[in-house]
Amino acid sequence: MQETFVWTVPFEKPTQGALDFRFLIDHAPAGVRGRIRVGSDGHYYAGNTRIRFWGINITAGACFPDTANAVKMADQLARAGFNCVRFHHMDAFWASPSLIRYRAGNSRALDLEALARFDYLFAQLKQRGIYSNINLLVNRRFYATDGLPADIEQMADVKAQHAIGCFYRPLIELQKEYARQLLTHRNPHTGLTYAEDPAVVMIEINNENGLIQGWMSGFFDEMPAVFQRDLQRQWNEWLSHRYASTEALRKAWRLLPEPLGAPMLRNPRFTDGLQGWTLEQHGEARGAVRIEGGAPDGGNAARIEFTRPSPTLWHGQFNQSGLRVEAERWYTLRFYARASQRRILGVNIGQAHAPWEILGFDATFEVDTEWRAYEFRFSLAKGDANARVNFYRLAEQTGVVWIADVQLMPGGEPPFLPAGDVLEQQRVPFVRHRERGSTPPRVLRDWLAFLWDTECAYWRDMSDYLRRELGYRGIILGTIVGCSTPHLMAQLDTVDSHAYWTHPEFPGTAWDANNWYVRNAPMVNAERATVHEIALKRVLGKPFTVTEYDHPAPNAYTAEGRLILAAHAALQDWDGLFLFDYGASSGEGRIGGFFEHRNHPAKWALVRACAALFLRGDLRPAQKLICAPFSHAQELDALQRAWAWGLPDGRYAGLDGRAATIHRLALALDERQMPRNALSPQSVSVPATHLVADTGELLWNRDSAERGFVLIRARRSKAAIGFIGGRVLEWGDGFTVQVLRAPLNGFAVVALTVLQESPHWRALLTALSHAENTNWNPRTLDKDRITLGNQWGDAPTRVSVPTLRLTLPYPAEKIRAWALDAQGNRMRALMLTPQGKSAAQLEFTPALNTIYCELEVAPR
Repeated sequence: MQETFVWTVPFEKPTQGALDFRFLIDHAPAGVRGRIRVGSDGHYYAGNTRIRFWGINITAGACFPDTANAVKMADQLARAGFNCVRFHHMDAFWASPSLIRYRAGNSRALDLEALARFDYLFAQLKQRGIYSNINLLVNRRFYATDGLPADIEQMADVKAQHAIGCFYRPLIELQKEYARQLLTHRNPHTGLTYAEDPAVVMIEINNENGLIQGWMSGFFDEMPAVFQRDLQRQWNEWLSHRYASTEALRKAWRLLPEPLGAPMLRNPRFTDGLQGWTLEQHGEARGAVRIEGGAPDGGNAARIEFTRPSPTLWHGQFNQSGLRVEAERWYTLRFYARASQRRILGVNIGQAHAPWEILGFDATFEVDTEWRAYEFRFSLAKGDANARVNFYRLAEQTGVVWIADVQLMPGGEPPFLPAGDVLEQQRVPFVRHRERGSTPPRVLRDWLAFLWDTECAYWRDMSDYLRRELGYRGIILGTIVGCSTPHLMAQLDTVDSHAYWTHPEFPGTAWDANNWYVRNAPMVNAERATVHEIALKRVLGKPFTVTEYDHPAPNAYTAEGRLILAAHAALQDWDGLFLFDYGASSGEGRIGGFFEHRNHPAKWALVRACAALFLRGDLRPAQKLICAPFSHAQELDALQRAWAWGLPDGRYAGLDGRAATIHRLALALDERQMPRNALSPQSVSVPATHLVADTGELLWNRDSAERGFVLIRARRSKAAIGFIGGRVLEWGDGFTVQVLRAPLNGFAVVALTVLQESPHWRALLTALSHAENTNWNPRTLDKDRITLGNQWGDAPTRVSVPTLRLTLPYPAEKIRAWALDAQGNRMRALMLTPQGKSAAQLEFTPALNTIYCELEVAPR
């Protein structure tokens, strides 16, 4: 990185002057106006005044600083403009300290020393007008010593434990016990319990989890028998309320045998070579197919060998198309297969044309070096006149696969229900996720409805407990849409979402500090960005928050993230944003990990500009709303096509997230709520590369594929984000920014934030391209993947900035400007160049050794 200089985000001493943004916190202490409530318009209110939340996550051990650091943290956050924090991972078994005293041998006791530290930090934040969001279940590990079956400790993944905790009563009661211990604890510094304290603005029940997601993650397939029995019991009780007998159940599910019909495939034994069959190679996968003898039936087999693999499951496929299939009719598929080594393959029935949708059958099977016969009996959810039988995962690893005697016939003996009066005897098996692709559509529909109802009961039970038993009267969130569904989450007070651009990926063991990478890609160049995906989760008439967001290090373009989020949140009129995460509760000068903000200059530099833009509402909400109806029935139907981390949202209602840069987006869960003047998704054509908000204050330009940029042109908040080097950009109101040079092929973020307009105009200019630790040495793996391994470099952090000229619509003699140090002190005055009688130009260069300039116009 060229032309860098040392820049450390201050922690030991509070910022001042133009970097003190406490003016955005309009009341203190937090809660002085009473409980934050949801208004009839679906937004938050403090008393009769609308309030938004600009927040950050404080996680794990950072939730429990010593008293000196608690004061520093609270000061730093308030002066950066934050009015809320989200306490996250307080219960983590790996955290040190943790709010749970795991050393006691179970997870049922609070750590009193950690709780005392938390009390003090909470009080310091409250005093400064900063509200708190408390998370209940995040990373707690449960044990047999908690009074649970010993088998709970077979569940190594705490997310799996938490998913079971959505239906298993003893685990639900343990969640309530923890909530009671924490929320009824009286903070000695405030004199209130956390349930009583209006500064606790939000409580979240279960982070990134839900029953449906747990099933789709496969957690229930292998869970111990004690939990499987309980789930099956609840499933059978649910069915018994809907069906009078096993016979009625078989009829409703259409589990009636049909005689086998005529074979549907052409050349099933490869007697005519490869006629009718196609080998597909995509991406980096490379393979070939030929016909050879030796099949178990004495005929030919297709020998498929991939010499270059691809981790993408569909990059190697072998299929036959041109099949006509009918919905809810039984089919039987038989074939032989073997391979050069043990591996997993897949087979499905799907469309042989765009959008290539799976029609209701999708299964995996294991092969080894011996020929084995396979048979699948299934019913399809949808029919199609041009379908295909498709073998896939062929390129997932190198090696040879042989396939022989492929027969597809209508009819067959329906699987799933055992013989006898299974409903009366509560023997109807629950649906394993691994069998999802071959589960009859009507069975799957009922199963998903059961999961939905059971998950709904969990959220209501926990919410009612917080309200009725513990007396909490603030905002209650369940989890995020994406890990649950819009209808389920809209039953609580707020609909929530999380998003990360280029989240770290771990090819081996999860969170291996040595084996990971991030994709070093800028979001400004992306057709579909995080903000577009987030917008698909908004529900009409409910507050909407994003309680986790980041562009993790060491992505070189991380500076772009927060302003793009804040601008779109303001345009969409969302209610709360929370960056992830604050970082450690002590020390300064070194970026310590993927998500840390406090010590990352490229992340922390723009938080003030974002706070002003979002909290003041500088960028106006879009004038028009695109709204799509999405009924409960539609949601249940969408679940049949969803996956664990992609549960139904606006995509399933026809919304195009890219339109979030132009108009507001929302789902109407009741069609009667649809505003009369709302636009339908079908009526809006989204431009491919040039998006402009209907207010004119936000623009996203991707006309040049590798040099995208975003402009914010509100009166009090202006910014240019992305590949702006070599451009002259109009900011409106007489302001122009010309970026002469910038690192990273012209990448920079420049923001102008008006601090006051009367009695005289005053503003903060922020300009930055990139930040890194000293001796930071990213290694390129391939394409856009980079890693640091466990070599994150040393203190201090260093930054690079663009060279730019800012033109202001004021006479040069009226303007004063100063380069600021990291504390906000004025290092030196800067001269401006007149541009005629009524304008002036400020030159900002790396030689100033700053990322901030203060500007002031003398009163007339």
